[in-house]
This record gives sequence, structure tokens and C-alpha cells, in this order.
Amino acid sequence: MNFLTPLFLVGVSALAIPVLIHLIQRERKRVVEFPSLMFLRRIPYQSVRRRSIRHWFLLLLRAAAVLMIVAAFARPFFPQGALAARASGGARELAVLLDQSASMGYGDHWQRARAEARKAIDRLGAEDKATLVLFSRNAEENVRATNDRLRLGQAIDAAKVTSGSTRYGPALKLAQSILSASLLKQKEVVLVSDFQKTGWTGAEDIKLPEGTVLTPVSVGSPDASNVSIPSVAFSRASFSGQERITVTAGIVNRGAAPVNGLTTSLDVDGHSIESKQVTVAANSSVSVSFAPFTLSDAYLRGTVRAGTDALAQDNVFNFVLTPSRPVSVLVVAFRDESGDRNDSTLYLSKALSIGNTPAFQIELTSAARMTPATLDKRAVVILNDTPFPPAAAGGALKRFVEQGGGLLVVLGEHSTWPANDAALLPGTLGGTVDRPDGRGGALGFLDYSHPVFEVFKAPRSGDFSGTRVFRYRALTTAPGGRVLARFDDGAVAAAEQRTGLGRVIAWNTTLDDSWADLAKKPVFLPLVHQLTRYLARYEEPAAWRTVGQVLDLTAGSILGGSRRDRVALTPSGRRLKVSTGTGPEFLELDEQGFYELRSTGAAEARPPAVAVDIDPAESDLSAMDPREFTAALTGRAAPETGRTASADQVTPQDLERRQAIWWYLLFGGILLLATETILSNRISRV
Repeated sequence: MNFLTPLFLVGVSALAIPVLIHLIQRERKRVVEFPSLMFLRRIPYQSVRRRSIRHWFLLLLRAAAVLMIVAAFARPFFPQGALAARASGGARELAVLLDQSASMGYGDHWQRARAEARKAIDRLGAEDKATLVLFSRNAEENVRATNDRLRLGQAIDAAKVTSGSTRYGPALKLAQSILSASLLKQKEVVLVSDFQKTGWTGAEDIKLPEGTVLTPVSVGSPDASNVSIPSVAFSRASFSGQERITVTAGIVNRGAAPVNGLTTSLDVDGHSIESKQVTVAANSSVSVSFAPFTLSDAYLRGTVRAGTDALAQDNVFNFVLTPSRPVSVLVVAFRDESGDRNDSTLYLSKALSIGNTPAFQIELTSAARMTPATLDKRAVVILNDTPFPPAAAGGALKRFVEQGGGLLVVLGEHSTWPANDAALLPGTLGGTVDRPDGRGGALGFLDYSHPVFEVFKAPRSGDFSGTRVFRYRALTTAPGGRVLARFDDGAVAAAEQRTGLGRVIAWNTTLDDSWADLAKKPVFLPLVHQLTRYLARYEEPAAWRTVGQVLDLTAGSILGGSRRDRVALTPSGRRLKVSTGTGPEFLELDEQGFYELRSTGAAEARPPAVAVDIDPAESDLSAMDPREFTAALTGRAAPETGRTASADQVTPQDLERRQAIWWYLLFGGILLLATETILSNRISRV
């Protein structure tokens, strides 16, 4: 047993008081009066009996009362261990939360974290139970509610740093669930981490059970410096019929000192493209562009490296590139009886021929020459102010849309729509409407929440207010249609309807200069590109993904439309069987590196690959104050001042406050004094 204020033990000297009381004669003798004392001789009086202790029980009661009161003021407590647990009111339910996110790989953080977790386990008493929770972006119970120190220690030794990002919310919520379900009176959480600021928002709504003791154990390094590659950018160009790629990497220095002569390199498919020496100033970033290379094969793997430091995971950035695939667009235009095509497609075809992200492969035809075969392998069909094609009747165009094709109907004076295919159009087509004022109308409403117009939402991103419309077709929106734009008189300017897997958009005026001047406005080019990309469901293949994201294996940009059974080979060599033959399948990306998606039915020279990199936020090693973190969760700060308490450094003040032995000693001392008073009164009467 230890004492918080041991100087009060000087009061033990008060034990002499009961002894003196017992040794001093306090009896009143009866005085006998004599008429004369002249015949009596004076004899010195001595009484041995009067100096002896006659009531030992009373003496012990008084001494015990004084001793207990003095000990109470000395504030005793038991050191940690089984005895402390019994003195504190019972066994403990301990949750050890061990951070294994990517940032814990910095220097010796992980070794120190495992050592601190083992110290917390070593403090277990005979009746205590502990749960080991490993967490990064998610949290999982590694070992649940056991007193087996060996098993817990082996689990800690087997744990490894992952590629996941830091998130404290899931781990604390799991600890909350564990402690709430426990029947043990004492509850404690030991959180071992580097306490990254990016892992805590303060809005996680964590409510630990009442009386839970949260002990933060920080293994972070003050003023940690780190160099990382948060992202790369690609520039595509054509040269001699081939696609050339220029890679530009961003390098960030999160340190108080500049980094000179940092070696950065680019490797593609195991071949070195270029290596450069760069200088990065303190707390700043630079961009490094490498020599261009030819992109000839699909799923080309590239890696950018930037030196080496205490956190190696963010010094590497992986990516996968595939040659651009053009979007096939069929434009059906009007031809008169002589077979001449008007110039209604001039602006439209010119707009589609510009740009390479993506490139649009255009084929022009007329309604009369169109055949069902012309719909094959098309991503988008544009009916540009033309009668309904006979080859598209009988459900052929509807089947094209239902299978995922996109249809843009540009309504003009030549547009017709048969009743049998009326359900395909987003509304009921009416007659021609002229704006009689001579100045024309304008676009009065645009749905900026729609992907087509979302890019125009920001200021100076495109102005439609100057567009003048002189004529349009009346269009009554169908019940399942969505209005994307309206003219200033309230008429529908654009409407959309989903059919199966495909999309249909009706644009209610021409895309040339005959009915409106939109084709002469700067917004025309991005509008046409947005409409075509949206209808084609085009998504530029992601060059990389972040750890924690989920990969949709049914996306055409991932497997090129293939629907075979595949095996996913993770960067660590694990084989995960995934089936894409039926229904959507998803693959969680939880490792940094390259995932391969190999077919189980046929050999592939270059299987599809996905590059995965760690969350850039893990490179920011800025730490929060563990005491503030503890105060936010429990309402009181961590016990020690100036530094974080270690798992085996819980303060004596905290132990004494938990155990509160002084209260029992004080109550016992007062009870003994009351008993002694009653007994001494009875003995005095006798």
C-alpha cells in the first residue's frame, strides 16, 4: 500500500495519547477528615497498581481509531494489479485500441505502439478481461474479452501496419459497444496511436459508459518531417498516330527543413523512363514532369518514387494507364428528295470533332439509309432534326437504348415521332412555336444539379443568358420525364427519360443557327460534349484508386465489358475469387500496390490491373493533443500534465481517486471512537 500524502503519518505519534490516558491516575479519592493529624506520621504514597494498564481493550480501540483517522488523511491507495482492482470495487473490462494505420509505419512508431499495448496487457489482474481492437479506417475485434495474456500478446506481435487511413470513430464506437455490454464494474480504454489530426473530426458522437477511464498513449514524434507524393497528372497527345503521355508528379515536403537533391524517378512496366534531382523547400511542394512515353498497350503500370524517409509508403505512387477509346457517335441528319444533306450538322459535327478526352468517332447518315446494323457498337445516336428512321421502328431503337445506349433527339421542323415508339420520347411532341417579338426568347431555367449542366454551375463557367431562341417545338413532358431546361416563357427546352439501362434526352430546338444562336455561343462546345458524354455514360478510367475504396467489377472501364469469372490477385499475393457473370460484384481495395484481375477461363497476356495508393491525408503527421482528445470524450483531461500518460504510468492521484480507501478508513475510525466512548462510560460507572 502507498500513501498520497505520507507526511500525515507523523500523526501516528498521537497513539501515545491513549497510553498516557491509561497510565495517568484520574480517580478521585475519598477524603477522610480527622480532627487532628498530630499523632499521625507522614508516609510517601506509592501505588503500582495505579500505574499499570488495566483496560487493554479500550486502549486498543482508542489506538486503532487514531491510526485509522491518521491513515485516512494520508490518502492510501494500492498499486496497480489484482489488489488494486479489488480495492477499486471489482475486476476491470479493458479495451486496448491499437492503431495500425499507414502513418504508424513512420520510424519506430509501430514498435513502440506494440510495446505500449503489451504493457497494458501485463497490468491485467486475475479477474480482469481485455479485448484487443485493431483499427485504421475500420475497426475489428482481434481478441475478445479474455484474461489470457499469452494469447493477447501473440495477437499484438502478429499485428502489422496496414495501408488504411486513420479513423478513430469506428474504434471508439466498437469500444463503446464492448464496454456497454460488460457486467464488470471497472471499465477502461487504452488508446495507442500517433493521434493524427486528420483521423478525428469531433462529430463522431461517441458516448463511452459512465465512469470509463480513457488512457491515451501517444507514440508520435514531435516535429516529424515527411516527404510524400499525393497525386500525379497526365497529359495526352498524339504523335505519328500514337498516344504520348507526359506524367507530372506533385512532391510535398511536410518538414521544417528543405530537402535538397531529392531523387525522383518514373518507371513504366519495370522500365526506367527518367530520374531527376529536385529541391523542395520547407513546408512547400513542387511539380516534377518526366519525359513523355508512348502508350501503346492497355493496363500499363507506372510508378513514381521520391527518395526515402521514415514513412516509406507515401514515397511511392502507383498508376495504371490505358489508351483512350473513342466514343462512337451516329448522327442521323435530314436529306431532302434530291439526296442533298442540309448544313444542320455543321456545328454539331465540328463540335464533336474537337477534343480528345474522350475523342468522338462520328459517322453521318440519313434516316432513309440507316439500317439496324448501324446501331451496333454505337454509344450514342443523335437524331438531328430528322424524321424518325424506318430502320429504328419496331422497337429496334428502343432495344438499343434499353441495352445502355444513349439517344439525343434534336427537335426541329423535320422531326417526326411515330405513335408506336411514343414511350421512348421524354414527352409528347407538338407543333412549332414562334417567338413573335422579334428579339427571340432565352433559356430561363437550367437544372444545375444534373450532370449535363453541373459544370456550368460555378461563376464564369458558361453563360446561357445571352442565347436567343426564335422557334421551338411544343413538348409536353411525360410522367416519367425530367425537365432539364426551360425557356423564359416556361416551355420545355430539354427533357430526359431513362429507359432500361440507357438515357434519352430531347433538345427542343435546333443545334444550328436556323432556330437559335446557341451554336455561335462559347457554351455550345462544352454543352455538346457534356450531352454526348452523359448519354454515352462515359467515365474516364481512373488511373489510380485510394485504399478503402470499393471497385465495381461490372463497370465497363474496369474489365472492358468482359463478364467472365475472375480471380483478384492482391498486392500481397492473396487470391480472391470474384464472379462477374451475374449481378454486380464489388472488391474492397485494402492494400497499396497493383491488383490483378485474372480470368479463370482463358489466359491473358496483360490482365486488367488496378493501382491503389494510400490516402494522401496519411502523409500529414500533425498530431492533436491527447489531453484535449480525452477531454472531448470523457469530459476531463488526461491525468498527467504536460505529456501523455503511458499505459503503465497512471498517476497515484488517479489511482487514489478511483479506490477512495480514505473514506472507509475515516468512517471506521469514527465508528471505533463511538464504540470506545460507550464502553468507557460503562466501565466508569462500575
